[in-house]
Amino acid sequence: MKTVLKMILAIAVIGFFTACNSSDDFETDNVDSFKHHEGKMVTLGFNILLYGTYQEVPENDDCPGLGKVINTGEGTGTHFKKVTSYFEFCVKPTGPGGGTYPEGYLVAYFEDENGDRLNVEVAGEVIPGRVPGMPNYALSYFKDPFKITGGTGRFEGATGGGMTNDYNFIGKDGIPHTSHHWQGTITMKK
Repeated sequence: MKTVLKMILAIAVIGFFTACNSSDDFETDNVDSFKHHEGKMVTLGFNILLYGTYQEVPENDDCPGLGKVINTGEGTGTHFKKVTSYFEFCVKPTGPGGGTYPEGYLVAYFEDENGDRLNVEVAGEVIPGRVPGMPNYALSYFKDPFKITGGTGRFEGATGGGMTNDYNFIGKDGIPHTSHHWQGTITMKK
């Protein structure tokens, strides 16, 4: 019995010294591990729904030979509580209700309630009519690829992209409006 007791005591003493050593290394490993994961980039789903309104555009030199469009909107989205949008681009009319914006947007971003901006790029075509799944009052639509190009605040360094699923309509107020649904992925700091 004394031999068993001495063995248990010896194992306990060895375990005590080994545990202290391992514990110190473990804490250091955790700190290093935490520092390693700070600012880690993660890829997440991206989904924004908002309604926009076309703004009156004064004469300008930004779009020689083309029309300039400014559209601002509000809505909700993943990674945003409330989101506002600002799109400014040149458009070349191609017929009634249609046009292209092949050069892309001059300025395009989404902004969260804290003022952090997510910059995007998109170019494409507005097509007269509507496609299945859009309401009967849709006058024209645009389904184009978009690219996330960084931003400010928590969106600094963000990348990603996806597709737009947007349409134009005349609101009850008699003013042209837009409906925007952007889906894709975003890679941003955790």
